[in-house]
Amino acid sequence: MSSLDLSQDAALRWPASLPEPEALGFGLYMAPFAVSATHEAGEGWSKPEVLPRAALGLELASGALQYGLSAFEGAKAYRAPDGTLHLFRPREHIARLRRSAARLCLPDVDEAAVMKMLQRAVEVHRDWVPPAGRGALYLRPTLFACEEGLGLRAASRHRLVVLASPASNPLCAPKRLWAERELIRAADGGLGAAKTAANYAASLFGAQRARRRGFDDALWLDAREHRYLGEAGAANLFVALDDRVLTPALDGSILAGITRDSVIALLREAGHRVEETFISLDDLQGWQQSARLRDVFGVGTAVRLFPVAEITWGEAGVRPPPAALSAWLAHRLAEVQEGVSADWPQWRLAC
Repeated sequence: MSSLDLSQDAALRWPASLPEPEALGFGLYMAPFAVSATHEAGEGWSKPEVLPRAALGLELASGALQYGLSAFEGAKAYRAPDGTLHLFRPREHIARLRRSAARLCLPDVDEAAVMKMLQRAVEVHRDWVPPAGRGALYLRPTLFACEEGLGLRAASRHRLVVLASPASNPLCAPKRLWAERELIRAADGGLGAAKTAANYAASLFGAQRARRRGFDDALWLDAREHRYLGEAGAANLFVALDDRVLTPALDGSILAGITRDSVIALLREAGHRVEETFISLDDLQGWQQSARLRDVFGVGTAVRLFPVAEITWGEAGVRPPPAALSAWLAHRLAEVQEGVSADWPQWRLAC
């Protein structure tokens, strides 16, 4: 039985099968139920239903499994200090899911319908949402082709499923990145701006190569010149200088992160000048040599925010100094996401 202290929330009945929230990690424990709806060509979407996750089955000859016809999102539900539950920026996650679906020839989804599915997933798993300040319930709405049949084509049958997984708060530990100058994750006109399985599969080999070199992850560069910064692993990257904060421009090969957008808004609220632009490895080196480089950090839904301690390519590299900006920003982002701060109420939707 868990030793979780329930004194601050008597309504919470933490499942005995789960460890303490701080030991959950990310994506290791799957909640038992899923909210599911199906789409038939010419008929539209069915009414969502709650099913045991194990009962969903797997269509081995489906377009999703055989050809990667799937798109997904990663949102979080938090328990506020007063015990109430809320989703963080669900509308933006649904809008991005719809953009990804269009790129992969998947059927469109209705915002209101998906919102109800997300809220239903939280309602069913209320006790799986960690106590305030100790984690979140990660939600994975996944849209995929489930019609069986070999041969690449747009499917006539699809499923939308919302999975749930309780997760610890990220540690925000510094990371060392290897700038990958041979492999590419995405190119202009490709799938880089879509949140799809293929997008992540393309990055795995590079991440493993970076780790074999002793680094934490790969820093992806542009596909043409291998000079310009892209994503840091699966996170969006920010570079703080003495007079402004920069982040790689959304050129079609970079995912438009919801946390990225939140960080830009919070920085500007605090008076920082933020620019979306192209940033080269040479720029980083020059800024460090001129003592203008103040901070480098990555952001994302799963990781929240982590400082970058080192970026290396070949014999060259930079080591950003420890900075107060990323530490302050991680705290500020957490208090807005978790409902500790009343600011930005439009980003939180009650469950």
